Amino acid sequence: MVPDPRLFLLLASLAAQRPPAAAQAPMAWDGRIGFSYLATGGNSQTSSTGFDAAFNRTGPVWSAEGSAAGVSASKRRRRTAESYNAQARLKRRLHKRLQLTVGLRWERNRFAGLDSRRTADVSLLWEIRETPTWKLRALGGLSYGLEEPWRDGPAKESSGGLLQVSGDSKLSPTASWDGQLTFFPNFQEPRDYRLNGHVGLQAALSRRLALRLGYDLKYDHLPVPGFGRTDTSTTAALVLQLGGK
Repeated sequence: MVPDPRLFLLLASLAAQRPPAAAQAPMAWDGRIGFSYLATGGNSQTSSTGFDAAFNRTGPVWSAEGSAAGVSASKRRRRTAESYNAQARLKRRLHKRLQLTVGLRWERNRFAGLDSRRTADVSLLWEIRETPTWKLRALGGLSYGLEEPWRDGPAKESSGGLLQVSGDSKLSPTASWDGQLTFFPNFQEPRDYRLNGHVGLQAALSRRLALRLGYDLKYDHLPVPGFGRTDTSTTAALVLQLGGK
């Protein structure tokens, strides 16, 4: 399915529009890096490691954000779990609460039969609620994906959409939570849809250090043959806060 060229002309004209008048605040950035490790010996010889990183740079017109996460576990030197993912998004403000965005995603989970899945999308971001204490946003657009199974099997292309709701808020001066729910419909095969969910809870230990708990759920209605539809992970990590707005 070839996209209509008029769609790209429309997106280009939107990006070229002059943004609404606003306070010309300087670019601000913040980020975090978290690590976790667990090892046991003796009767049970297991180990697991994990990382979680995020970056956000905000300006009056252009903004960018990205994140990456991974988890690996083994038992008696045999790998029992391994999952990685990364995503990045470039945003251009069109109006006070509306932004045009371009996003890229990558993930790997060979224990779910997936060697690589790459997705690109063009979406509009609506800032439903933006206050210093809590935020609520909705994202919607068109996506294109390429999925490569582990071991044997042909690569699979798909054209579809992206619908996402995300939010975060402060529970106290030192604690906060964030959540995200993303739906990936497939226009070529309606049964081949995916759903990703994430919830995180973070509590500050000091100005730069925090404890972070996270839960992730991934559901694939038509997974790689021979594998299950649902994967979940729960993590606890020590987080280093970087930058500041």
